[in-house]
Order: sequence, then structure tokens, then C-alpha cells
Amino acid sequence: MADYKDISVLIVDDNDMTRETLRVILRHDGYNVVGEALDGDSALEMATRLKPDIILLDVVMPKVSGIEALKSIRMVMHDVFVLMVTANTDQEVVAEVVKSGIGGYIIKPFNAKKVLDAVEKVVDKVRANRKQKAANSGVNWSTKVVSWTRIFLRNEFRNNAKKV
Repeated sequence: MADYKDISVLIVDDNDMTRETLRVILRHDGYNVVGEALDGDSALEMATRLKPDIILLDVVMPKVSGIEALKSIRMVMHDVFVLMVTANTDQEVVAEVVKSGIGGYIIKPFNAKKVLDAVEKVVDKVRANRKQKAANSGVNWSTKVVSWTRIFLRNEFRNNAKKV
């Protein structure tokens, strides 16, 4: 079994049995399930508070649909990967969520293999994003150090020139 403890997952579904099934499948495989939400409103609140790597998001829910929740989540969390969980294979719905930037689909009814395969495809992207961010932060830091050094040396040169 691979190591997925570093991958945090938020499960959003109004059906208790679906949430429990997803939680058991993911935890059994070593994923860090950080929270569960019952609707789109609580999905947005929990996602911004918990900052999961992956969100499993049901499409049809009371109050705020998964599609609306996805749009709201995307406005504040650009890097989170969202997998839509749905029994709905209507092409219009699929097209709408794809435009909103999903990482994949899990079609109900599902089994453990389907869930784990879909999540695993996103795990590679999560880890690649982390590496890219780490590399970018290093570049940004060294760029700042070089800039500060140039400013310091320029000022030192000016101060020494005035003394001579």
C-alpha cells in the first residue's frame, strides 16, 4: 500500500451512507480524511478552514448544489483538486462542471477500486503542485536575496565614493 498520509481529503455529500463509504475506503488506504460536509454551504466553509488537497463533492445536494459549491470554492481555492461524485451522467451537467475545473469524476454506484483509482490520479497532481510551489518559493527567495544584495552594494559604493 502506498503512503497517502500527506494527502488531505474533504468529503461532501448529503447522503450519510455515501460519506461513510467514502471515508472508510479512503482511510483504509491511508488517506487523511480531514472533514465531512452535508451540503454546499458547509463545503465552502470547511474547505476554506481545513484547506484539503482533494475534495470529493456530490453534485446534487440540498441548499447549495455541488456545482454552485464548486464555483464558490474555485473563487477562493485555486489549487484544490475536486472530484465530482454523482449518479448524474447528463452531458450538460458534465460539461458545466468540467468548465468549472474538476480533477475528475466518480460515478455512483462506485466501488473501492473506482474511488481509489480516481483519487490516485489526482494525488500525483497534488504532489507535483507541491514540488512546483516549493521550487518557486526558493526561486523567489533567491531573487529577493540577489536584489537586496545589489541594493546594499550600490548603497555601500555610493557611501564609500562620498568619503573619497
